[in-house]
Amino acid sequence: AFSVFLFDASTSELLLQKRASTKITFPNVWTNTCCSHPLHGMEPNEVDGVEDVKDGSVGGVRNAAVRKLGHELGMDVKELERMSGEFKFLTRVHYWAADTVTHGEKSQWGEHEIDYILFATIPNKHALTTLNPHPEEVDDTRWVSQ
Repeated sequence: AFSVFLFDASTSELLLQKRASTKITFPNVWTNTCCSHPLHGMEPNEVDGVEDVKDGSVGGVRNAAVRKLGHELGMDVKELERMSGEFKFLTRVHYWAADTVTHGEKSQWGEHEIDYILFATIPNKHALTTLNPHPEEVDDTRWVSQ
């Protein structure tokens, strides 16, 4: 998996999204800018090897991030491809969360994955030419400072 955190350099604000109310897991939850999974067989390639992780290049995860930012938030893919080199790979974390709020204490729904953490900065949030969230993915977005 991967998680993208998109910041406005002029205000230090972070773009968050509220997951759609129709999502199976974690509906109506405010979360990072975008999160999803790299897919095998995609063009451009979204799968990274051991060396990509060691040297921090993670081009595959960056490609996946561009794809999902376009899909979930309706961001301009060409604009994102130009800034994909700006994605800073911080680390990978072992992430596990059960969706007990939606599905109860014994929920089988949730996430258990290795999550690549990517930070990206744009000069100014007003520089985004498009931000048109997909209604099946996102109910709302908000720039936050704290």
